[in-house]
Amino acid sequence: MTPEDLDDAAARPAPPPYPAITAGQRAHGRRLAAIHDMYRAELQAVAGLLAAIRAETEAPGALVQAVGGLQLTRNFRLFGTACGRDCALLQNHHDIEEGWMFPVLEERGGAPLAPVIARLRAEHKVIHRLIEDLHDAAAALRDAPSVEAFEDCALRFGDLDRAIRSHFGYEETALEEPLGALGVPI
Repeated sequence: MTPEDLDDAAARPAPPPYPAITAGQRAHGRRLAAIHDMYRAELQAVAGLLAAIRAETEAPGALVQAVGGLQLTRNFRLFGTACGRDCALLQNHHDIEEGWMFPVLEERGGAPLAPVIARLRAEHKVIHRLIEDLHDAAAALRDAPSVEAFEDCALRFGDLDRAIRSHFGYEETALEEPLGALGVPI
């Protein structure tokens, strides 16, 4: 699976219907979205930092000289550190889902829910590769701050941000009813 596959909504399996789900069960299933909102806020903070760094480099003629300047170098390093922290948080979130929530969903949801869980696991692998790519780019930026390293890091962050937002949307939609109807603690 590739990052582009996360844009193909038609390839994502639908969960089985839960026609008897109650409003309380549905609300329980929405808790996953509340958790994801914390990660979305972190992604937005990193995107804001990225924009602030870019704003300091608006003068193309002074760009090369500015790269060696202390403030820009500090900002580059700060961006790399923020990316690293957020990537670790996302990795931990997926580890919890795969180690605890998905097995309970598989057990209680059986064969009808299995394709959804398999797809979510495959998407996690794609996101983990994107996290590793961003981590490597952030480390390169930290170790040798440059405009090129910054742009590479920004590009990889954009790829990860799009993939995570797509994945979260699917996961929240596909698991809202199963989490509530099957009584899976979140």
